[in-house]
Order: sequence, then C-alpha cells, then structure tokens
Amino acid sequence: MKKILSVLAAMFFCLAFSGCTVFETDTEALMKPPVFTEEQEKLNSALANILGESYVLKYPENGETNSAFVFRDLDGDGTEEAMAFYSLFDDNTRINILKKEEDGWISVCEAPGFYGEIKSVDFAETEKNQCLIVIKWEQEIGIYSYSEERLGTIHKAPCEGADIADIDGNGFSEIVIFSGSATGRSIVSIVYSVENTVAVTEDISVHAVYDRIFAKTTGKIEDGRTMYFLDSEIYDGVYLTEMIALEEGTAKRYFIADFVESEPEERVDNEGLVSVGAYGKRRIFLRNTKAFCLDTNHDGITEMPVEYREDYAHEASEEKFFLQYMQFDGEESKPVWNGAANPEGGYLFEVPESWNEKFEIKFGSSADEFLFAEKGTGETVFVIFAVSKNDYQDKYEDCVFAAENETKNYYIKSYLEPESDFYIEPETFGERFIFIG
Repeated sequence: MKKILSVLAAMFFCLAFSGCTVFETDTEALMKPPVFTEEQEKLNSALANILGESYVLKYPENGETNSAFVFRDLDGDGTEEAMAFYSLFDDNTRINILKKEEDGWISVCEAPGFYGEIKSVDFAETEKNQCLIVIKWEQEIGIYSYSEERLGTIHKAPCEGADIADIDGNGFSEIVIFSGSATGRSIVSIVYSVENTVAVTEDISVHAVYDRIFAKTTGKIEDGRTMYFLDSEIYDGVYLTEMIALEEGTAKRYFIADFVESEPEERVDNEGLVSVGAYGKRRIFLRNTKAFCLDTNHDGITEMPVEYREDYAHEASEEKFFLQYMQFDGEESKPVWNGAANPEGGYLFEVPESWNEKFEIKFGSSADEFLFAEKGTGETVFVIFAVSKNDYQDKYEDCVFAAENETKNYYIKSYLEPESDFYIEPETFGERFIFIG
C-alpha cells in the first residue's frame, strides 16, 4: 500500500540570526579560494551578517549545481530564492534560504540538514508550480518542499543513488531512489505526486546494484505506456535489462525471460516480479554484451537488447554474439533490429538475420577492427575498420568509406560476392551504423 506523505509533515523550524562573522571555507575551498559572482558575494555578506560566527561553506560534489549558493524559484511565486549550504561547529550541513529585498538578501529560514557532506542538489518539478528539493547526502537522501517561508521534509531514506525522471509519462518528474539490501540487490522506491500531495511507493527489488548501472532510459513501449529501463552489470561480464513501471501508485518490475517458440506468457516469482515472454527463437534475458536500451528504428518505442544464442550467460565470456533489439507490447516481445554490437568501439551495425546462423563475430587486433567470419572455417568475410581522423587513410583505399563521427572514419571491406545470399549493398553501409557514444 502506498504511503501518502503530507507536504507539511516534519517541518523544520525557521530561525533568524544576527551579528558578524569570520569567513572560512571547507578544505577544497582553502586549497583554491572560491571566486564569487557579484550576487554570490552579496549572499556571502548577508550570511556573514546573519550568523555572527565562523562558518564553512559546503559545496555539492555533483548534480545540477556545485555551488554553495543555489538560485531557484522554490515556491512557484515567480521570484528566485537563494539556498546557502554551510556548517558551523560540527559536521552537520545547514541550509539557509534567503530572499531578495530592496536592501539586499535577508534570511527567511534556517534549518539543519544531515550529517556529512553534500553529494548533489537537484530539483524535481512534480506538479505545476511545485518544485521539490532533492539533496543526496553521503548515505541518505532528503526531499524537501519550500512554501510560506518554511522548509518541510517530504521524505528521508537511506540512499545509494537516485534519479529524477518522468517515468510514467505524465509530464512531471518522479524521484527514483536506490538503496542496498542484505542480499546485495537494490531496493527501489519511487516518490511521486498524486492529488496535490506527495506519495512514495512500496519497495521493490531489482537485480541491478546502483554502482553497476551503466544506462538509465525512460521511454515508451508498444502499448503506449512509459517505462524506466535499467541496464546493469549484475555479475562480472553478465548484463541485464530491467523495466520499472509506475502504475496506479505501485512500482512494478518487468524483464524479458526465457521462453521458446512463440509461447508468450506472464510468470510471477515468489518476490512478485513480473517476467515477460519472448517471441520466436529462444531469447535469454541475461547477456554478455554491454549494450543498452534505445530506439533503433526511430519509431518512438524503446527496445531492449537480447543476444541471439542457444545457451545461458552464466559468466563472463570472450565470445561475441549477434544482438537483437526487442519491442515489448505489454504482453509479448518481438525483434525489430538484428546486428552486431561493438560497445568498445561505440557502435552497433545492422546485418540481416540470416547472418546469425552462418557467421560469427570477432575482434581483430583491437576493437577498431571488427570481423565477421564464416562458422566452421573461420574465414573472414566482412571487416569494419575504425580509423582515427588523425591517421593516414591510404591503407583503406580498397575499402568502402561507410560512416564517420567526430573522431573516427569507418571503412568496410567485404569479401562477399553480389550473388551471395548474404551480400549487403555497399551503398547501405552507412545507414546500418548506430553510434552509441
């Protein structure tokens, strides 16, 4: 059952201070004194007049801002407030909210934060004119709302990582919180807005550990629903795609499971996790390829990568497998793209599905030389070369120039004859590339 959290719950008391101060900075700032803008200098002077004692400015490590002073319209009145982060005589980070008057900045609210340093400060627009303040501390997350010159605590929780995204497609942001568990798997909860208040879902378990998630994507599936896709390395060299949906206040997890020959079905395991049947030849939801979800055919539907293989990906493997990207329509999944992934080289290359049975994929001397060889004989039939634009290109004169990005040119040498059943027309080489960063 969802837990509704009142926006006004757990309100901080707002205190006013006066006096003068001796200004200090934290360790990083002592090593490299901060350079303030004119407005930040005014804020710093206002703090010095308010606190009356030594204080240390605190700088978020990442997030939307890495400044000790953050400007934002926090209450939706059309005027920016300023947030200042600092500590006094202990390790607690404090938050001071100031507003600008004709005579300068004045403090309207001061409150303690959490023990330790600030990892990030971000903001989530959860409803029209409603802005939640999302602060990641060392081991916890704090979500706050500011109104009527008061800072209210919406939600506090242990946290290894968080993400702000519109995961249900309603035009506003949700906050996805990842925390650890005794089993080593991550626990996920979602903070979202409903009926002019804020709620948090019950926890769900996912295989992904936050530090090993390498891609987070929000996109639609074929039935029009919006999903939050996680691609992670769950064991060394073994990867998994999971989908999280927010449906009627409940978080649900989906993934592609192992089904054979057009037998789509839905199974629920003892943790209530929903798996989605695959379509056609066996698809294994674990894979050895570090590929991530994307829209391969630009139709607005996000697809999931699945290896074309007969066995299971139990451990890391040097073997390369053909990849298929699958669309999920809410009941079953089906392939819409077939090809080879070269994550080290930063691209996908589309080939006909008939290649899956006939050829195998290998690296040459490096990831810059991607080979397709005939199964059984090992004879090379197709090679993709990635060449730095700073290198000589003469040695590739007998190849077809296929594509380029900012740093490299891509050439292809094909040994397939036009009469071959597996022949690819050279004029289509370029459009078969998908660059993946």
